[in-house]
Amino acid sequence: MAASSTPLVAVVGASGGIGTSCVAAALAHGLRRATGRGVLVDLDAGGSGIDVLLGIEDEPGARWPALADARGDVDGRGLLASLPRWGSVPVLSGLRNVPSAPDDDVVLDVCAALLRAGEAVVADLPRPGAWTPAVRALVTGAEDILVVAAATLPGAAGAVAVARTLAGVAEGRVRLVVHRTQPGGPPADDLETLTGLEVVAQVGRDRGLAAAIERGEGPRVGRGTRLARLAEELVAATGADRATGPRGVGAVQSGVVGDGVLRSAR
Repeated sequence: MAASSTPLVAVVGASGGIGTSCVAAALAHGLRRATGRGVLVDLDAGGSGIDVLLGIEDEPGARWPALADARGDVDGRGLLASLPRWGSVPVLSGLRNVPSAPDDDVVLDVCAALLRAGEAVVADLPRPGAWTPAVRALVTGAEDILVVAAATLPGAAGAVAVARTLAGVAEGRVRLVVHRTQPGGPPADDLETLTGLEVVAQVGRDRGLAAAIERGEGPRVGRGTRLARLAEELVAATGADRATGPRGVGAVQSGVVGDGVLRSAR
């Protein structure tokens, strides 16, 4: 598929500790299964590295610190071949003992290269207060933005705050994924009313997930699992398995500074 028709999907949490990275990983896995294209990109530099969550931290391959010189016309196919994999999904992660963000130009050039190589890019973003200019560029260029919110009153408040941050920046491209971490909580209709965002998927608490991650097995996404069903819903809801417009590559190659003023990334 031509690079101009490959999507960029951004995933951001309305609060911490609600499984945002698991949602991003599930979507990347679903895309890989449905289309043969899909790479997971970790942009939460303050975290331990998404490879730890997935149980692949000991797998050989390039992480962000190894890509410090990946600037300009990056070879996307070569980059893909160098990445560790979670099952069939190439993963570009941070490094648990190097908790620093890659340079903005590196982020933009690497993501643009992956898109040009024909990959659907699923970007796991930090909370909005930690967004760098490069992350803002990715949000601007994304075909879809998924906000993961817990079905609790604090979760609803966080979702409202993120929705306000995105208002006017990504109009019409932002939807909600509701994580029901406990019984009860606001119904989906209330969350839609509060945020003005459509709920495209809901996922319940997976009692075995934390234990599997603790054992180093990573999230379970085999057929019939809760995350596999979520992945199918998200792939269908975003339309990321179908050809899309050229937004991603062009916007990512531009970059963002200040309050969304575009500049050349070169």
